[in-house]
Amino acid sequence: MGLLKKKSDELPPLEETAGEFVIADGEDYINEIFENDMRISRSFTRLQLDEKEYRENYSRVIQELLATGEHKFFVAVDRYGRYLGHVWVCLRVDTVDFVLAAYIFDIETLFPGIGIGSALLERAEEWAQAMGVKKVSLRVELDNTASEWYRRKGYRDRAVVMEKPL
Repeated sequence: MGLLKKKSDELPPLEETAGEFVIADGEDYINEIFENDMRISRSFTRLQLDEKEYRENYSRVIQELLATGEHKFFVAVDRYGRYLGHVWVCLRVDTVDFVLAAYIFDIETLFPGIGIGSALLERAEEWAQAMGVKKVSLRVELDNTASEWYRRKGYRDRAVVMEKPL
């Protein structure tokens, strides 16, 4: 499916075109990926930060994450090339099994329930497998309903992240 070019004021609403998405390399969408991720991640933070502090901390952490491993981004876009969601995956050596592993930092979609997340996850797993990866992992907060979705996709609980406020 080729992407159509139109002026933004001539485009139909995203809600009308989201169901006809394609998965593409995400490097050209990096600003949209991180703007969307920052907005969503903000809702998970437990710290009381003003907007400027949050943006500074978010940017610092992203730069630190990008400094290690091999990163790949895939996006879901509509037929006009408009961003609908993304997956961010990183390759690194697993510190327990000592094999090349993929770690999924993010899967986010603007329109849950229409297959975008599933298509993004499948594409990330295909890429990782082509890169020689032996396993893929991710982190889900305990109160995040996505944990059941991941289980339906074949993911299993393997470890528990424990934390203690200081």
